[in-house]
Amino acid sequence: MKQRKILNLSNLIIRNINYNLIFILISTCLLITFTGCEVPRRKPLKPSIQATQPAIEERKESKTVEELKIPSTRTILIGIKGNYLKVTINSESKFIIKDINSSENIKIVSSGIHTVKTLKNKILIDNIKYTSPIRLVPEDPKTYLRVENRRYRGNIILRLNYRKKLTVINELGIEDYICGIMAKEVSPDWPIESLKAQAVVARTFAIKNLSKHSKDGFDLCSETHCQVYGSVESEDERSDKAVIDTAGEIITYDGKMISSFYHSNCGGRTEDIRKVWHDSDSKNPEFFTGVKCGYCEEDKWYNWTAALSFKTIYNKLRNSGYNVGEIKKIKIVGHTSSDRVEELLIEHTKGKLWLFSHKFRMAMNPNIIRSTNFKTKISKNTVYFTGHGWGHGVGMCQWGAKGMAAKGWNYKEILEHYYKGTKIEKD
Repeated sequence: MKQRKILNLSNLIIRNINYNLIFILISTCLLITFTGCEVPRRKPLKPSIQATQPAIEERKESKTVEELKIPSTRTILIGIKGNYLKVTINSESKFIIKDINSSENIKIVSSGIHTVKTLKNKILIDNIKYTSPIRLVPEDPKTYLRVENRRYRGNIILRLNYRKKLTVINELGIEDYICGIMAKEVSPDWPIESLKAQAVVARTFAIKNLSKHSKDGFDLCSETHCQVYGSVESEDERSDKAVIDTAGEIITYDGKMISSFYHSNCGGRTEDIRKVWHDSDSKNPEFFTGVKCGYCEEDKWYNWTAALSFKTIYNKLRNSGYNVGEIKKIKIVGHTSSDRVEELLIEHTKGKLWLFSHKFRMAMNPNIIRSTNFKTKISKNTVYFTGHGWGHGVGMCQWGAKGMAAKGWNYKEILEHYYKGTKIEKD
């Protein structure tokens, strides 16, 4: 009986202790919840500059190329259509017709499709007569004027040439113009540093040659004679960015802008300028001295072949103004330091014709005889050509620039390699 009482008393004590422990635990949890743990904690680290940089870069990339475009400091006139009797103008907004000589507004024309014709000494837009030349200016500068359904930035100028036919000219900022030629010259997928190099040489070439078509009423044409211009339709975000990143930059030598010739593929080494065009009055400046390339082998036209019959060569020479008879023999005479052909001796039934290799290439078609770096073999009145590279070989090799950029060269290093002794400066 006494043992049972002791056991009950022990159970009662244990039960009270458990209740007390539970009460203490609950009180402690509530205290932590409302006052926080008293265990010292390490203060959170401030974000580092490196940690925030990706966010900044992300914000930069979120802007469109259109928003990043820098206003051009120069305006350029590009001849896009010539000797036309009729063209179609399509406007996304109203546009203003201005008299170029007085800059006065003549008429505001509604958006839509408009037919432009000529009538004697007048330009007709929707059968309303205007005196040449006139300027078409979009009322909303964010919209485009279309010529034959191709979009153009800036303004359109219409003038009559000496044949009383239409010449259509695109008036726009130099940077917008460069954006419109980039993808026509190189692939936008190329390394960005090679695109920047192309932007600088294209800009330099354009500004240096602004008077090339002054007699026609514009600065440059839109064909290979100057630089191929594709308007808004050929713009690309990557190549646009290369233009923006180098905006206003040109190549100079002794403080003067150079004629920044360039070509597709040098075949391993570029050429001295006088060895190509043989201008006895011109000097051979340091920046147009041939240099070793070695970065352009990836191009499919690094090696090329062609075959022309004697009859084809005869016809092409005659069409180019050379008074030759039937071809009897063709012989290479001399090579340059880059292994390009200097001259060709063409024997024919009327005599002999000595022809510089560049002129021979132009007469044959530069898309067939792709460079003057070739060797010949004659069999059964057919000349078989085996050559390297594409283009005249002077200045920057575009495929070489691509290869150099892929190896880590930046655009200034690339340009300094091909144009010795030059500097990159702001226009």
